[in-house]
Amino acid sequence: MIKAVFFDLDGVIADTLHFHYLAWEKMFQELGGSVSEHSVLLHEGRASREILPTFLAEAGVTLPVEEHEAFIDRKREYYRSIVEVTYYPHVFEVIAELRRRGFLTALVTASSKKNMETALSGDHRTLFDFLITGDEVRRAKPSPDPYLAPMHHMNLSPTECLVVENAPLGIESAKNAGMTCVAVETTLGRDYLGLADYVIHEIRGLLELPFLQSAG
Repeated sequence: MIKAVFFDLDGVIADTLHFHYLAWEKMFQELGGSVSEHSVLLHEGRASREILPTFLAEAGVTLPVEEHEAFIDRKREYYRSIVEVTYYPHVFEVIAELRRRGFLTALVTASSKKNMETALSGDHRTLFDFLITGDEVRRAKPSPDPYLAPMHHMNLSPTECLVVENAPLGIESAKNAGMTCVAVETTLGRDYLGLADYVIHEIRGLLELPFLQSAG
């Protein structure tokens, strides 16, 4: 019986990934290279420090390892300066309805705490019983660690937790944690979401799933 629903942020709640791409692209253009938006979408959920070498190779540029952290910090600052935060339709109503049905909720994001706070107001954050950002986990997605954190905090088992994701690495993280995963076709088509247990076109589809009618 499902007792808790864990949500990714970028691509599930907040429609912000295009701005993450624009920030990465600006940084790589300064080095004389370029990265594709498709690559940014495919690697969503991985820690920036882990993504950076892959993007450097794709862009065909080099950056000394000792400069990686400063490069990432500048990318994040630029992202926050340009992002126009919008939300997928009905997402907060769906989360509120799941809470009304008795489910615990958590926000599990690879974004930094500052980026998360840029995307979600204090009122929005109150919709979650637990929040964890990329700053707070030792191993990022596709490791199970991000999704195991709220599970342990809530004293639940993997089979009592449901994950809502939009990207392959996040789905892999959920499955590595032993949890059921529902993928939403917000940023990638279902051809990229094959590891998920269920694929829905938009977030309101959660409310139709038979095991989310009331908390176990």
